[in-house]
Amino acid sequence: MNTLIAVSSIAFLASALITPIVRMFAFRIGMVDRPDGVRKLHKTPVPLGGGVAICLAFSATFIGLLTFPSYWRGVFLENWNYYVGLLASAACICLVGLLDDSINLRGRQKLLGQIAAIAILISSGLVIRKFTIFEWSVDLGVLSIPFTAFWMLGAINALNLIDGVDGLATSIGLVFSLALATMAFVTGHQPDAYVALALAGSLAGFLIYNFPPAKMYLGDAGSMLIGLVVGALAIRSSLKGPATVALAAPTAVWAVLIFDVSMAIVRRKLTGRSVYTTDRGHLHHTLLQRGFSGTRIVVWVGMLCAFCGAGALASIVYQNDLLAIGSAFAVISTLVLTRFFGHSECALLVRSLKAFFISVLRLPAGGERKHEPFSSRLQGNREWDSLWERLTDYAERFDLSMVQLNVNLPALHEEYHAVWKRKHGAEQDQMWHATLPLVCQDGHAIGRLRLAGLAEPGVELSQWMSDLILGLHSFEEQVQQLAAAPAVHLPPQGSSFAEPHAPISAGYSAPQKLPVS
Repeated sequence: MNTLIAVSSIAFLASALITPIVRMFAFRIGMVDRPDGVRKLHKTPVPLGGGVAICLAFSATFIGLLTFPSYWRGVFLENWNYYVGLLASAACICLVGLLDDSINLRGRQKLLGQIAAIAILISSGLVIRKFTIFEWSVDLGVLSIPFTAFWMLGAINALNLIDGVDGLATSIGLVFSLALATMAFVTGHQPDAYVALALAGSLAGFLIYNFPPAKMYLGDAGSMLIGLVVGALAIRSSLKGPATVALAAPTAVWAVLIFDVSMAIVRRKLTGRSVYTTDRGHLHHTLLQRGFSGTRIVVWVGMLCAFCGAGALASIVYQNDLLAIGSAFAVISTLVLTRFFGHSECALLVRSLKAFFISVLRLPAGGERKHEPFSSRLQGNREWDSLWERLTDYAERFDLSMVQLNVNLPALHEEYHAVWKRKHGAEQDQMWHATLPLVCQDGHAIGRLRLAGLAEPGVELSQWMSDLILGLHSFEEQVQQLAAAPAVHLPPQGSSFAEPHAPISAGYSAPQKLPVS
């Protein structure tokens, strides 16, 4: 017990002392997070580089463990290859994060850096060769390394994506490391328990400066570092034999973050965006929209993660995977059914799967076939539905094949997605496609309008497209008006699009389709 207290206390003090020094240095070199009024809504610049402070404190404590009694020193030296690899990969991911904090790496560049750090860790011996769940054993064989890399990538990016509220990622990392330290002791992996406590102490020391309102941010260097170390500890603390992982427990520990990442992928892919696109649709953003304070979000999300961690620990103690899976399912289903988070994304996924299976099972049929329009309010409460319905009326009058509206206003917590389609039975090479950015008056992109139609013989397509886009000018103005003022409401349905610079209730007439010669 004295050793446990010593490890966590040393890490805590080291982090608490190192962080102010790193903070001062970050200010001097200009490595700060500046508000932009769109996604970054804090009021004043806040220094980045919290990952450096945590990495230094964690590494110093880790190396200090070698000065402990000879028994523990011998245990660490027996596995020196893995522990040196862990420190090297931590330094690598911290460097990648610092580059991203400084020069904003592209998504693919950051991914390559993450893969490099994971490669170091895997080469040191961290590989999942077999996993068990519900007494069912799966030998991964040649998939061992890809599966391990996938797990680590998920861990790194899950922590990275949740880092959107002061103190949240740090607090989650603290909960995870304490849960994994306990799991490691129960499963007989004491050295990994000490490593987890070293991380927990480092995070607790940094949390003094990161708790709302934050005096310093983790930055990508910090969030990815926490994800890497905790991801590795989740594997090590769940080992039942040589490279055999009891998968239910670590999955339950990560359940809340896995769900958050999964919903982000669904939200972005099914609305036609890149998975690298940033938005404000994560769990903590939806809680902010509901009026939760930063401190309240940290407490509530931390409690959800702690509940899942308790289920994971219980599953190991009682050797019953159902306890881990049940705790994770309880938390996720509660979030969805209460519509706190994930309900819109799940509805979007169900609708997409339904459309896919219908398209697979339906027999080919000639002629025109119209799909029911679909809309999904992912966030917000502005009256997009009325505007969307009039846009689909316009699409029908203009004989379009597809209209897709994506609105994304992170600063106002507004996100709306809608699709309307009609099958013409034509070949793809006869179809035209266009994507129009929707830009507000201050120059920020607020969404995209995607259009598709059939290029009919005898029609001068360039002139036809010009008329089409001209007819959408008033639609763009209404989108800008709706985005600009929180209290704006559209008129009752049946009103038409407004003319430029006219009230919203003013008249509108669609350009006529050119005759076929």
